[in-house]
Amino acid sequence: MNRAVAIVLLSLALFTCLYVCIFRWVTDDAASAMKAEHPELEWLRYEYNLSDEQFSEIFAKHKAHDIICRELCQELVTVQNALDEAITENPEVNSAVSEAISSWISQRERCREATILHMYEVSRVMSEEDGARYRKRIFDHLIAPGRMPHISKNGEFHEELIEHAAPHSIESSPSGE
Repeated sequence: MNRAVAIVLLSLALFTCLYVCIFRWVTDDAASAMKAEHPELEWLRYEYNLSDEQFSEIFAKHKAHDIICRELCQELVTVQNALDEAITENPEVNSAVSEAISSWISQRERCREATILHMYEVSRVMSEEDGARYRKRIFDHLIAPGRMPHISKNGEFHEELIEHAAPHSIESSPSGE
């Protein structure tokens, strides 16, 4: 009986050690990324096998683009608020509503264009093959479906479903707005 208990306890200890080792092995990359100086971009380093030099260059491009993106997003919030106001104040489509819609659409397109240009800048730092894979991934997951980073009215970043025509659909989007 003592031998059976010892075997069971030894087996449990062995399986526990094995589980901990496998868990640490599987989560090591994620844990390292979270401890990195710029964890939000670490996925690029691993996914595209970037050297430290490439990663630094992409980070610099990301910082420069972030400034542009925030400015564009603030402008988008302004024109979206103007569109909301025009729709609220006008019971029918008139020149004020049409102009507000045009401004809103134009600003969304400026945001999308800036994102595409940034996508190409980043991809040029990578190998040709990785750059093509990166462009496809970003286009397929961010640009084509219409999910763009955006600053909400309260100034926080979220993704906006920009393919919807009605600006009020943003408030009921999956981002919780």
